[in-house]
Formats: sequence, structure tokens, C-alpha cells
Amino acid sequence: MRIIELGNFTLFNKIRSGSNRSDTEISNHEALGISSEERGIHILWMYPDVLSMHGGRGDAMALLHFSNLMKLPCTIRRINKLTDEIPFDWADMILFPSGDLSIMEDLCKALMPKREEFKKFAKNGKVILAIGSTGALLAEKVSYLEGGSFKGLGLLGMIMKQRKNVFGDDLWISTPEGKDILGTQIQLADVRLRDEQEAFGKVVYGRGNNGKGAEGARKNNVIFTHLLGPVLTKNPIFTQEILKISAEKAGLNPDDYSINEKNIELELAALEDCKEFVQTKMK
Repeated sequence: MRIIELGNFTLFNKIRSGSNRSDTEISNHEALGISSEERGIHILWMYPDVLSMHGGRGDAMALLHFSNLMKLPCTIRRINKLTDEIPFDWADMILFPSGDLSIMEDLCKALMPKREEFKKFAKNGKVILAIGSTGALLAEKVSYLEGGSFKGLGLLGMIMKQRKNVFGDDLWISTPEGKDILGTQIQLADVRLRDEQEAFGKVVYGRGNNGKGAEGARKNNVIFTHLLGPVLTKNPIFTQEILKISAEKAGLNPDDYSINEKNIELELAALEDCKEFVQTKMK
């Protein structure tokens, strides 16, 4: 396994699908001036050459960037091929970036033998984040417009149905904890939640799951959202939240790691600009 120490984003930007599909770990230990042996948090970046739509690489970069600002040791491991082993015991978080709906059936079939391991990972309170159409992996069932369906891992109580037309617009949600999260939505499938399944957030502006006010789904720390942007780049406070959860699961004290808001003034100002723009459409 090739290990790349990240002191700046120059090396990160060189990590493309041209890396010969070799397993690669990217860490910030050198940037933080600490030993590579220090535990920190471990994140699995799932199938980056396939789940590569709508800024998926940017979300991985955001996890590392905001970890740097938090002084939180972080190692991200790429899982490149469907035949690769998934080191569940090693990881504290699993990131599934957005991918095309057309490939989700094959991904689900490949991952189904590992369903119990995913369920155990989720039961232990570790973070699983799926973005955009990749939410199909966490759904109970996905139905095609022309008929036919396939099963997801069933980690969330939701059913997805392919849309006749693609929907796209800005999306602004408020989480139950009162956090505003903004991004964009490019939706290829409507989502219906089971009665017992909580949404990730309430729609302030946009369509969300099916135009009825709910957006995404969350059960403990298993999260699905339509928010693109990339969502983790645009929303540092939310990103900090899931990094803190991962730190706790890694045996660290999450209270020791926080972002100084002076270091994210640009991101917060951009978020306010986005809110102002969306508010003009709400009027």
C-alpha cells in the first residue's frame, strides 16, 4: 500500500483515477507535525473512480482540510475496486460520494454479502454518509421507472423510485439540531420514508425527498442526503460534526478538536451569500 503524507493540497490534487487503481492512504500527520503512528480518525473513501459525480473528490478533500484546521489526525483510505476487502474494524467513517443511479444495482449486489458488517458498523454508531443517488445503497428498495427493482442494504427505512425527469435546484435544509445546511440538488429518484424513519432535515427551500418537506434520512450516524455542492466543502460546521463523531469512535475526546471560526471565515461568508441568493428566489 502506497502512503502519501499530505502537507498541502498539491499532492492531493495528483491523486486521480490515474493512480493505477492502487490502494492509497492520504494522511495529514506530517502537516500536523506528529508521528504517523498516532491513531487519529480513519475514513474509507469508497470507489472514488466510480462514485465521482458532483464534487465527490471535493468532499474527501474537505474531510482532510477541516481535520487539519481541527488539529485532528486523519487518514483516508481509498477503496478502489468492488473486489477489495473493506476494513470495517479499521474505519471510523465510510464516505459514499455521489454516483449515477445506473450503477447502483451492481454496487448493491457486490456489497450485499457484507450487509451484516455494514449493519454492525452502523450499530456501533460509526458514520456512514451517502450522497445523491448513492443513497440507493442504504435504501430498502429501489424501483426503476420502466419496472423492475433491486434491494439496497436497508440501513435506512426508505424506498427510492426513479423519476421521469431529472430535478435540479438549490437546496436549503434545517436539521433537527437547528443547523442550516445548503447546497444543490440534482435528483434522479424520489424518496419515500417509512413512518418510523426520521428525515435528515426539513426543507427550507428546494424539493428534498419528494416535495413534501422532508430531506434525506438519518438513523443514528447513518446519513443520506441529496445535498451536493460539494456538501462537506460548503458546510464546515456539519463536516466538523461528523469528524467529531468519528473522533469519539476512534477513542479520542471530541471536545479536544474544534475549528476556529476565524479559519473558515471565507466558507461561512460564502454560505451567507448562498442564503441571500436563495432567499431572493423564496420571495
